[in-house]
Amino acid sequence: MANWWYRRGGLGAMMLDEAAELERRGHEVVPFVANHPNNLHTPWSRYFPESFNTADLGAGMSIIEKSRAMARLIHNRAATDLFTALLDEVRPDLVHLHNAVRQLSPAILQPASRRGLPVVITQHDYALICPQGQLMKGGTRPCTPPNCSRGNPVPALAYRCIRGRFVPSAVAATEYAVHRLRQAYTGPDRWLLAPSHFAERTLLAAGFPSPRIRHLPNGVEPGPNPTAVPRTGGHILFAGRLVREKGLGVLLASARLLPDIPIVVAGDGLLKDSLRTEAPDSVRFVGEQTQDELRQLRASAVAVVSPSVWFENAPVTVLEAMRDGRPAIVTDIGGQPELVDEGTGMVVAPGNVPELANAISALWQDRALAERLGQAARARLVSQYTLEQHTDALETIYGEADVLTGGTNSA
Repeated sequence: MANWWYRRGGLGAMMLDEAAELERRGHEVVPFVANHPNNLHTPWSRYFPESFNTADLGAGMSIIEKSRAMARLIHNRAATDLFTALLDEVRPDLVHLHNAVRQLSPAILQPASRRGLPVVITQHDYALICPQGQLMKGGTRPCTPPNCSRGNPVPALAYRCIRGRFVPSAVAATEYAVHRLRQAYTGPDRWLLAPSHFAERTLLAAGFPSPRIRHLPNGVEPGPNPTAVPRTGGHILFAGRLVREKGLGVLLASARLLPDIPIVVAGDGLLKDSLRTEAPDSVRFVGEQTQDELRQLRASAVAVVSPSVWFENAPVTVLEAMRDGRPAIVTDIGGQPELVDEGTGMVVAPGNVPELANAISALWQDRALAERLGQAARARLVSQYTLEQHTDALETIYGEADVLTGGTNSA
């Protein structure tokens, strides 16, 4: 279960790849998400509830419409009824949730609990300890230490953490407080999966029960051996959402110091227009790309950059760079340093423009270094972060959750 059923960012990629691998191993995977025009075709879509605007609670809504939407965030009755009907038909052994689900609300887990089903939740972001979900104070800077992690949402309101506005921040704070008070995602039949040790430590520090928290790294298919780093030409690649927390402002500032190094930005997001306006001539925006197109862009890249200023959990874009034999330049924040070190890429301080520029320049000028780091990154990926290893560990967790919750199967 998730908000949507299509490849949307790292969460969507991991969810769909994980589901495909589970099905390859003989498990039946039945999705339950909100309706969306981009959802992949599935015969189970007849059970999907309608979606609604949760981002701003609908800027054009009337007060009555906003009140109804707010109620759905707390308890989506339509989604709960449809999920109940789905459970009656499918009779699953286990429920796996990807992130807190604003479209569906955690109320959908109540019928699962009544049936004694274990619930496994992969925490791709920090929504269980942060109303904003990304540990960004005011939506602009890392929240250190996390202000709301113990269930008090007042700081999120005080700092206007959602879009810098009072109403969305108040809605998120209320939603967070109610769900935390009700232990909506953390009942005795819930298991929390943390893709990074950083996320695991953060959940523990926030008071979540350690016996039901498991570290489960993300994984990707290794695929064929990658091509070598280009000896001449090429570019530096950024692939991801075009949003403030991804550090694109820092990347553009670094690009201005490196006018002779071409940088390709792949992705879409809220900042696409402003970034294009601000960018120097050395930066080229190519928009949203397919998986094959991204792989081609990585093949012609010297390095991949992930200059995030938020606590990245376990970014799939970095794993994909490692898989394709390209060194990643990441920031020393969140879970990124767990994937990349000085032997497989470069780690820089978040927000440090000269340091990021120096790292980009070093790999651009020294292609042998880039190749060596890329090969080491590929070796680390194959040894620690494959989809097969991820799914092996996931099946073990399924079995453990099923036994300890009192079920009979591990599917």
